[in-house]
Amino acid sequence: MIPAEFHGAWVRHGIAVGGASDSEDMIVWWLQAPSRHADLRTPMTGDGEVTCFTGTTSWDGRALTWTHDLDLAPSGTADVGTVAWDGADLLESGSWEQDGRAVPYTERWRRLPGGGPLWALRSATGRIVRTGKYALTVVDGRESGAEFTATAWLLEGDRWEVHRAWPKGAQQARPPYSLDDLPAGWTIDESAA
Repeated sequence: MIPAEFHGAWVRHGIAVGGASDSEDMIVWWLQAPSRHADLRTPMTGDGEVTCFTGTTSWDGRALTWTHDLDLAPSGTADVGTVAWDGADLLESGSWEQDGRAVPYTERWRRLPGGGPLWALRSATGRIVRTGKYALTVVDGRESGAEFTATAWLLEGDRWEVHRAWPKGAQQARPPYSLDDLPAGWTIDESAA
């Protein structure tokens, strides 16, 4: 389990790569339950690269490590980011390997409003992470010839609405399940108030 200050729904508000100024051309949600996460990154406009993964998060007192269990583009390595606070914003810094050299980055994350239940569900090919009124459903059906799909949900009153989904036009997952009425094949990974 990671410290409660990291739990909840986050939206990225800029990324600085290689010392450049912050910019943002993606809609990025990171949902963090006590130890499970889901992350979806889609272009703000037009077509472009989509990133999506789920897994476990750990904390060593200085850095967060995101280990992926479902990943649209598996790399085989965990994401590690040193974190610091800038007011209410969380700054994540690290680097990735590109053409044999390390490329530094800093991402600025802002907490989305609203609190509420934190839970994560799993099935053989799917994961759902809910943080308050936000949820991400990720299903990797590629081994059976289906698609990898991701749906970002926003709870409006008592009804889940699709915020965005990938791929566009794909058969979308049903809204997040109730913990009291899970269908066959789904189990509770973790749950916290």
